Amino acid sequence: MLVVACKGQTESKRWNKGYSDVPRSRMTNCSMRASVIASSSNESQSQSISGFVLEIQPEQISLGGVTLTSTQKQTLDQFWFANGVSSKTHRTLLTKTASKKGLFRDLDRLVEKMIELEDVAWKAVGIVDLDLGKVVGRYPKALYFDSEFLVERLRLLRDLLPGADLKKLLERNPQVLTMDMTHTLPAKMRELSKLLPNSDVVRLIETHPKILSVNVGGKVRSNLQDLKGLLAVANVVDTAVEVMVVHNPRLLTSDIKGTVSKRAMYLEKLKPGSISKYSSKPASLSRILCASEKALDRVLFVDLFDPENVKSVIVTVNTPSVKWRETYPGFEAWQAEIAAEREK
Repeated sequence: MLVVACKGQTESKRWNKGYSDVPRSRMTNCSMRASVIASSSNESQSQSISGFVLEIQPEQISLGGVTLTSTQKQTLDQFWFANGVSSKTHRTLLTKTASKKGLFRDLDRLVEKMIELEDVAWKAVGIVDLDLGKVVGRYPKALYFDSEFLVERLRLLRDLLPGADLKKLLERNPQVLTMDMTHTLPAKMRELSKLLPNSDVVRLIETHPKILSVNVGGKVRSNLQDLKGLLAVANVVDTAVEVMVVHNPRLLTSDIKGTVSKRAMYLEKLKPGSISKYSSKPASLSRILCASEKALDRVLFVDLFDPENVKSVIVTVNTPSVKWRETYPGFEAWQAEIAAEREK
């Protein structure tokens, strides 16, 4: 059982060393992580900052890494879950990293590095309560950043994106910290301004930071052209398409010729004329085209089993999952069957 010390309790001396100038009110998340202890009689575990112990035996060490036991992998999984990495995929990646990188086997050191990362983000640009589980899960190398380097990068990013929610941006795309902020990022922003002259580029990047990780002049430009061509068949004008991508920038990095085209054709098959109909509501149309195939299957389900339902396609597709299951408890089993048929 893990016991988490609440704000106000005494933190580890090892944590306090070097951080005496940090106001107590700022130490909420860090102090909780640093004060996680295991209620165990194991002396080495009780002395651990992380509350977890990972002891590597000499016979586990080989050229190129360490062969972790199933128990050690489970310990790492529990450690990362306790430190905010909710994604199982991310925890698996971090466990795999531990077999090759020594830092990711030193759990106390990892806690210290996460504390340092969160603290530097606050000191540099005032980011409060950074979700380190998302940052480290998506980009483990973030824990190798030198404090002075990180401060410089964060302040450059703040100057490039004035008014942007840097907390949200870093949680969604922490790799942005490694990008060239004197040439590459400004060039990408200029290119976006040319492609979408009536859009707020800073807001666009804040909403979908992944756009900074792709070739704007190549991939993004091509996607925009393909999307305009796809929707022109339904008489959707270019300006409406531009409004769509502003509302849902994911379209700029999606597979337009593949996935998005497939969704558009499926929608037209289910409800002929829908694309033209919703072109006057670009935000709604963009959400439909980014919906999963399962979400669009709801439209077919309603037509088959609740034909008197007069709700629009957008309402049907975007109904919260919990409410949808309550309204249509038979949908999941039905959808699983048709999905299996598609695979065949």
